[in-house]
Amino acid sequence: MKSFRLKDGVFFVKGALNGALLDTTTGNVYSINQIAVSIITKEKENQEYWEKLIQMKLAEECSVASSLPDIPRMSSISLKFVWFEIISNDCNESCIHCYAESMPPSHRKALGLVDISGENKTKLKLTYADWVKYIQEAYDLGCRRCQFIGGEPFVYKEGDKTVLDLASFAKEIGYEFVEIFTNATLLTHEKIDRIKRLNLNVAVSLYSHDPQIHDSITQTPGSHSRTVQNLKSLKLAGVKTRVEIVIMKQNQNTIEETQILIKDIGFSGKHPDPIRPKGRGDNLSIRPDPEKTVEYGYMTKPNFTANKNTIAHYSKGHSCLAGKITLTDSGDILPCIFSRNHIIGNVLKVASLESILLSEAMQQVWNTTKDSVLVCRDCEYRYVCFDCRPLSEAAASGNSDYMHAPYPRCTHNPYTGEWAKGTWRVNEKGEPWYDRSIEPIINMVIEKRGFKSTQPSGH
Repeated sequence: MKSFRLKDGVFFVKGALNGALLDTTTGNVYSINQIAVSIITKEKENQEYWEKLIQMKLAEECSVASSLPDIPRMSSISLKFVWFEIISNDCNESCIHCYAESMPPSHRKALGLVDISGENKTKLKLTYADWVKYIQEAYDLGCRRCQFIGGEPFVYKEGDKTVLDLASFAKEIGYEFVEIFTNATLLTHEKIDRIKRLNLNVAVSLYSHDPQIHDSITQTPGSHSRTVQNLKSLKLAGVKTRVEIVIMKQNQNTIEETQILIKDIGFSGKHPDPIRPKGRGDNLSIRPDPEKTVEYGYMTKPNFTANKNTIAHYSKGHSCLAGKITLTDSGDILPCIFSRNHIIGNVLKVASLESILLSEAMQQVWNTTKDSVLVCRDCEYRYVCFDCRPLSEAAASGNSDYMHAPYPRCTHNPYTGEWAKGTWRVNEKGEPWYDRSIEPIINMVIEKRGFKSTQPSGH
């Protein structure tokens, strides 16, 4: 009897029902049924099936029986990206969906959200010297990529120091990628010239091609005009810029036109992203219609790529959170900009940033994989599929925790092998269940747009 083995670079992952072959030499991911799983695992013999795999360059003959190759796994996780949230509360706009609930200081004061308690009056904020210190410490810990964010980072000022001075320092000491996420309304030709000289990246949100819709979302008259004009100036200056669209009820019918405007200016961005239910975004009145959430947010069929480094990452640590932190202007360390209630530690209360990174709480977040997420742990695609913990936690509505809630925008059922028949919810007992009530909407979107799939976006 001949012996067979998977070729080098081909890995097998078993799910609750089916399995997957991950071919890192081509990037292809193959779904295999129960019978094929039993053949791959040597529970059944079937030479004909192995010969088909050989024809597909997924397997080869071998002299002696061999075990399945181990899934690649990176050895350790270290700091690789920091969101420096240099001004958490203040912004010159007051967007209706803001996860950080930022707004102009005058609005905050009018709403009674400033200096209303002794705690708020005495809450420490990082100084410019502090920011320099932690930018340096993060670099010394191996970080080479960062983003300055707010609030609105161009509102930040201490004396004559601005976000551009902090970004300049980061580039000076060796950061390879430095990005500023801004609404672009406060940019000037002088600032844009400096951004270009420093070789910085810029990210901007544009909510609609329609000025009235955009301004209604920012709650700032004239903001669309200033943002678009400065996007054109960034393009003219040759600044590396991406333009992102967040989808909500107010702009859901103008997404394609907005994408055309962005393209006409000369930029592109990631896939438009439905709002995350965090901060002011946790509001039913601005949530996009289910049809739009399905169209732009749901995974309705397998859409995966097998990359050895990605598999090694996803099998060891979280697909998005591993090696990332947010540092807020009050010194809090968060796993993600959307994880506002998950404070891992505070740099003003410990000896070093490193001590927080080495803490049990931080390591748990970084080292959590889909092997511990409800439903996902039983899926054959778990080592090639991205994930969003803040979104999963929010969708679970308190019935499951941050690290275990199932991803709510995946339509795959690993227990039946189905796609596009429903999505995952969690009941009051913390048990996942497959909600098929969304199937008619999924079918409508597929019929209208074609059978497509969306992988979750990283930030």
